[in-house]
Amino acid sequence: MPNRPDSAPPTTVLYIKHMVCARGIRVVRQELEGLGLQVLDVRLGAATVAGAAEELDWPRLRATLEAARFALLETFHQTLVERVSVAVNRLLREPGESLRHRAFGAAVARELGLTHGQLSAAFARLVGDKTLAAYILSQRLAYAQELLLSSSLSVGLIARRLGYASLAHFSGQFRRLARCSPSAYRRLLRAEMVSVVKDEAPNHAREKD
Repeated sequence: MPNRPDSAPPTTVLYIKHMVCARGIRVVRQELEGLGLQVLDVRLGAATVAGAAEELDWPRLRATLEAARFALLETFHQTLVERVSVAVNRLLREPGESLRHRAFGAAVARELGLTHGQLSAAFARLVGDKTLAAYILSQRLAYAQELLLSSSLSVGLIARRLGYASLAHFSGQFRRLARCSPSAYRRLLRAEMVSVVKDEAPNHAREKD
């Protein structure tokens, strides 16, 4: 989609799925330059190239990105949801960030260059009955599940890292998602992992037990 003042040279923003790290940014830049495009900017989830949209070879562009294990997003629905997903996950994982729930939506909107009201309204129209706040909550709690499994952080520290003012608030929202407390969830997952490891161990290793 072109994005320029009338007096400036034409540019096109490409929204790209699966570009979620610094390596992905480098690879996308290389692939686009390999197509002969003048790459003006590449950031997580998007790249800006010189030239109007109608001048681009879209089939070749799509095929090149797919061969590199990326995906070109071409509808407004796809681009908005993907951009929100990238922004939410970056803010969740940003060192030192612990945005409160009420502040998180506004921070995501700033990442996308929109007001909170504009983003909330657009997201609601595109995603249906899931609001922007509900989507952000689901992503925060999914990240909480990830931390409970993969880290040694206490439940209280995880709650603070995710921006919750109290452990009780975090535990209450987590229970509604997972149907158990964060501590119980961690115990269940770790017990399942131990069981899987034992099941996959060679017979002679199990006999020693």
